[in-house]
Amino acid sequence: MAKVSVTALRSVELGVTNIEEQVNFYTNVWCVDPVGEARGVHYFRGTGPFHHILSLRQTPKACMLRIVFDAADRSAVDALHAQVKAHGIAKIDPPAPLDWPGGGYGFGFKDPEDRNYAVVCGVADHAAGPDRPDRPRKLSHVNLNTSNNDVSSGVLIGALGFRLADETDVFRFLRCNTDHHSMVMGFKGGPTLNHIAFEMPNLDSVMRGAGRMRDHGYPIEWGPGRHGAGNNVFCYFVGPEEMPIEYTGEMMQVDESYKTGAPQDWKWPPRRLDRWGVCDFPSDRVKRAQRLFRFSDDGWKIHE
Repeated sequence: MAKVSVTALRSVELGVTNIEEQVNFYTNVWCVDPVGEARGVHYFRGTGPFHHILSLRQTPKACMLRIVFDAADRSAVDALHAQVKAHGIAKIDPPAPLDWPGGGYGFGFKDPEDRNYAVVCGVADHAAGPDRPDRPRKLSHVNLNTSNNDVSSGVLIGALGFRLADETDVFRFLRCNTDHHSMVMGFKGGPTLNHIAFEMPNLDSVMRGAGRMRDHGYPIEWGPGRHGAGNNVFCYFVGPEEMPIEYTGEMMQVDESYKTGAPQDWKWPPRRLDRWGVCDFPSDRVKRAQRLFRFSDDGWKIHE
């Protein structure tokens, strides 16, 4: 039987200690739009169709709570549930209707390095709106540090149907659709969050968003630049509670004919970490932030 794959990275849920500050930041500075609040959880959308791409929950300590993937339909969710169980995952919910805003059907599970994932379908999404010149469309990718990349990438590849797009000395880039990557798994520093990337329409939008961040007192911690693997443009920031976040755009689109790169394909000259070479290396602040956040110990149950 052919392996079933998730179809997209849908959303992330973050635990924060100051919910009012965070809601204000993501609404008025980062510029994703509130779409509701339920049981103390605040939901935000981009200009794309997903009902929400970010949710915030008050927690005693800032943390990652969950990464949510999209599936084609209920039969795909059920097949993915079977694949996750067959992969040896013990902490896993049964598929069931979802009672969060937008509804849907899905399940949650915890991977061997204690990350909380969920797979869902049938959410009441929006009609896609037009691009706006300084607003995120969707999540582009989530980058995670690992203690054992083979194990952590193996869950995404073996259980959720991701494919390897490129590999460098530092990261594995994994895709589940035509975006060059939706998940990035680092070879060290984990299990922690490296950063969360939000997709902007183009380079100009990345720069407009970066200007708005600077206007509000958030300096660019790395960028502007253009990555090697994926060819996407970037600016990195550290948000409230030291959350590492990225505006990115112009992600390379690939199909099955794309040649997977190996570490020797991604070597840079001295003092360069991207295609352009016009920005300094990442700041010490963002490098510290890219090791701070772990997943909640108990956030794998999506039906709570």
